[in-house]
Amino acid sequence: MAGKSSVSNILEQMHENWPEAAVPETRVMLGLIRLNDIVSESTKKIVAGFGLTPAAFEVLVTLRSLPEPRQLTPTDLYRSILITSGGMTKVLTQLETDGMIKRLINEEDQRSKLVRLTDTGMQYAERSMMAVSKNDKEILSQALSPAQIEQFGDTLLHALNKLELK
Repeated sequence: MAGKSSVSNILEQMHENWPEAAVPETRVMLGLIRLNDIVSESTKKIVAGFGLTPAAFEVLVTLRSLPEPRQLTPTDLYRSILITSGGMTKVLTQLETDGMIKRLINEEDQRSKLVRLTDTGMQYAERSMMAVSKNDKEILSQALSPAQIEQFGDTLLHALNKLELK
C-alpha cells in the first residue's frame, strides 16, 4: 500500500521501542488489519467498475447466496452484512431503482417488506463476485502457495468459528 509503512517496519519499531507490545497476537492483528485494507481497497475499485458500492455488492452477494426465491427481510439482511441499518435503507433504495432487487409485501409481517434479488441483480452479483474472487486469488497468490492459502483459510475460519459462538 503506497505511502504506508509496512507492517514489518511497524513491528520492528515496536519491538525496539515497546517490546512488551510486540507479541505474536499484535503481529496477527496488525497483519489482518493490513490485509483487510489491501483487499478492501482493491474490492472497492472492482465493484465500482460494476456501478456498485461495497455495501450494494454485499447485499447482492448475500441475496445470491440464498436458496430461491433469494429473499430476506431488511432486518435479516442487515444482520447478514456489515453496514448500519440507516445505510441499508439507502442501499436498498438504490438497488431497487437500478432494478437489482424488488421489495415485496411480507405476508408474515405487514410491518416489513421482503427484499428479493431480481434476474438483473443476480447477473450483477455473479459477474462482480467472479471479478472480486479472481482479484482475491491474485492478491493471495503473490504471497502464498495454494497450500498456504488453504491452511490460512482453515486457521482463520477455525478462530472465527470459536469467536463468533460467544
